[in-house]
Amino acid sequence: MRVLFIITFLLFLSSSLQAQDYVTDATMEETVMAIDDQIKVLYFTAPWCGPCQYMSPVIKSIAEDSTVQVTIYKMNTDHNITDDILKVRSIPTYFYIKNGRKLGQSSSVMRRNEMVQLIERHDRMTVKGDLLPYRGKPSAYEIVAGTHKNLHKKNLEQLWYSAKQLNELSWKIYQNLTDQKDLACAITLINRSIELEENNYNLQTKAHLLHKIGENKEALKTAKAVKKGADRKGVSTVTIQKLIDKIEAE
Repeated sequence: MRVLFIITFLLFLSSSLQAQDYVTDATMEETVMAIDDQIKVLYFTAPWCGPCQYMSPVIKSIAEDSTVQVTIYKMNTDHNITDDILKVRSIPTYFYIKNGRKLGQSSSVMRRNEMVQLIERHDRMTVKGDLLPYRGKPSAYEIVAGTHKNLHKKNLEQLWYSAKQLNELSWKIYQNLTDQKDLACAITLINRSIELEENNYNLQTKAHLLHKIGENKEALKTAKAVKKGADRKGVSTVTIQKLIDKIEAE
């Protein structure tokens, strides 16, 4: 009985350790997205994928090698939607990530030394850009469709997890559209962008949009916050200063 118990325990432990190799949509925030200055590989795979089976011992070897400073997380594309949001078109695919930002990606099979070289190369890169736009951060906002034929919910859902793309679309709406429903759509989109990752770019877009819909008090407040942040970083404030002057003159 004691031997049977030990065997059962070891099998359970082995199963638990194997399960820990995998991340899910729900566990991305605490694993892949951790802000810890450590290089990570998010490895998209599936049980039916032949090339993934070929890569299995390569991945295992690197993950267990203490001389390679990396954490490898596997994601089963059959059970998650992160791969769909991140537009992973084939597997195996590898995202190289540090501090929640994607430094690059590669696909297909490769030799162990090639994978290690890619990991080390990405580890040396400067971390910049938006946080990885995966479906992990809930929103206080609901998508609001516009009047324009392209501003329907299906299109907007494709951008809902990218701060950069949401900001770019909101700015285009500000520049080109005047319909109140389209502008209301843009306000929702820019609020979601700020919710994902607040920066001077999306705050500036929001200030302009607020001014366009007549919310001058909030527009001025937001614009001044943008200018303060830009001044602190030594960034040009000509555009936002023009908006501030315009609002204060009205």
